[in-house]
Amino acid sequence: MKIEKIHVNKIKVTFTPEDLIEHNLSAEAVKNNSPRVQNVLMSVVKQAQEETGFCAENARLMVEAMPAEDDCMVMYITRLDSEDDFADALNGVKRRIRLRARSAELKEENVLISFENFDDTVKLAKFAQGIDEGELYFHLDRYHLIAKRETSHRFAEFGKMIADSKTCDLIREHGKKVCDNALATLREYF
Repeated sequence: MKIEKIHVNKIKVTFTPEDLIEHNLSAEAVKNNSPRVQNVLMSVVKQAQEETGFCAENARLMVEAMPAEDDCMVMYITRLDSEDDFADALNGVKRRIRLRARSAELKEENVLISFENFDDTVKLAKFAQGIDEGELYFHLDRYHLIAKRETSHRFAEFGKMIADSKTCDLIREHGKKVCDNALATLREYF
């Protein structure tokens, strides 16, 4: 994780794919603002204060998260001291969204679904009757299923979805493969 102070009221945090897996983070998770994500953000802000002097104590914060190159995620954290700060931050967000929209988005064929425990993978397999696909891996104390994008949209409630090919490649390279045709295999044995 790399933290940069880009303004007195703003930091940029770059999470590597390994950081994302370790913290179970995605832009969607940040958007949902769960207590787990809030804890991660508070630890990042604390680390930023130690490393860069960025102070966010008793301040309103605006957090923007977006995918970046090399399957990283960039997060901008802005301290909002006044309504003018809010307006400036909002204009910056709009500018970045326009730039992002101009860049070509690649449609990924696979997604990664990361599970807290093995039981969640078995629950998914039982739910996904008629779908036999998937590669199941074990990496960093978590189970990861690589599945086709078109069938995976129904799986979000069972694990954390990360939709990029480089994270899938990272898991394939560094994870321990448990099985192919994972959903069928799990249904058969569990």
